[in-house]
Amino acid sequence: MNETVKNILERRSVRSYMSVLPPEDDVALIVECGRFAATALGRQPWFFSVVYDRALLDDITAECKAAAIRSEGEQAGLNFPDTFRGAPMAVIVSADDTERFAEADSANATQNMAVAAWSMGIGSCYIASFRRAFEGERAQEFKTRLGLPLGFSPRFALALGYAASPLPPRKERVEDRVEIIK
Repeated sequence: MNETVKNILERRSVRSYMSVLPPEDDVALIVECGRFAATALGRQPWFFSVVYDRALLDDITAECKAAAIRSEGEQAGLNFPDTFRGAPMAVIVSADDTERFAEADSANATQNMAVAAWSMGIGSCYIASFRRAFEGERAQEFKTRLGLPLGFSPRFALALGYAASPLPPRKERVEDRVEIIK
């Protein structure tokens, strides 16, 4: 089987990580794969924040938890998970707010990085739930800490690292979601 197709079909989300960081050269190559994702009109409206600072990821998780409590009540804060699933690092993909297709382009970049990481033996988890941290009072603080250019907002994150345990079986794919029209 073609190696690219094999990696796409076998890729899994990792939700529990060892504390070991992937090599910086590997991370740089993963980000480069993100930069070469398909993009509407070649606009490349993205910005990549490669976050090795676990304290920053913890702060984002804490703000997500606070947002959940504010909107859903104290119960939402009980057993609130680490937004980045315990990964030792993450790449946050932000996009130019003025670009019409920035969301799709950012998604393409994140998916490219997820498949690249898998092909290199590095686990990942594609995350959007972290965006809650950018809806409150600390939004600008977090944007500054991520080094974002003015007018850019976080869209997706990719937790990166090595799986701490074997992955559970993959969920079956939903059937009857393809229509062939000739």
